Amino acid sequence: MPASKSLRVCSLTHKLVRYLPSVELQTLLEQHRKEGTVGDTLLVLQHAPVFTVGKRGSAQDFHTDPEELRRTGFEIYSVPRGGETTYHGPGQLVAYPIINLRQLGLGARAFVEGLEDAMVQAAGCFGIEARGRVPGKTGVWVGERKIGAVGVRISHGISSHGVALNVTTDLSHYRHIVPCGTPDKEVTSVQRELQQAGTYFEAGGEGGDAAKDDALLQDTAPNLLKEAEQHMVRCIAGVYGYTDVQDIVEEQLLPTTAR
Repeated sequence: MPASKSLRVCSLTHKLVRYLPSVELQTLLEQHRKEGTVGDTLLVLQHAPVFTVGKRGSAQDFHTDPEELRRTGFEIYSVPRGGETTYHGPGQLVAYPIINLRQLGLGARAFVEGLEDAMVQAAGCFGIEARGRVPGKTGVWVGERKIGAVGVRISHGISSHGVALNVTTDLSHYRHIVPCGTPDKEVTSVQRELQQAGTYFEAGGEGGDAAKDDALLQDTAPNLLKEAEQHMVRCIAGVYGYTDVQDIVEEQLLPTTAR
């Protein structure tokens, strides 16, 4: 009988996580995973509003002056992950797998394709037909609209950074940048796709005029994010064959001696 594979999952979606501390935490987890003092770990969170510039990104990706964006409350960081420039913020589900790819027998391409597959499956749980592995494009798409981004870093066989799925994200913030190097494409979200399909309110049995729908939208948005989180964790675990998923709290992420 094959040995079970364990994945530790730490959910931080109850708060907004600043970007720089999340990178510092990933760096610590990456080092401990390399040393074998922690197991494969999945961080799931929402970021405070931030634009991140990956290895293929540049200052030309910004439509709005970065200094103006900083003055209005956005953070901006250049980061050592793949991909171009993107936005993270409230209502977006971010998943950072800190896992040993060598032990899983995965190369970089298979790992990235697996992340895309997991987002496709998670979107499918809402009845949204998405697709990944699109030639010449990264991430996950609904038609010609991008719903999920991928940007990873792999060092000594250990992964960090990961994926971002727009769930109830304020999509207007993407107007400040060329998102993920695709100036001619739109971005979308789980919320927007469900609204356009007319299925957003079916679960609650609510309907009616636009004002009532807008009020309900605000009330139920956190529930939609939580549901997306549950789907995403299950899909990532399934794609990579984890048979033992352990929920942990933030205080359990690092060994006692490292805190």
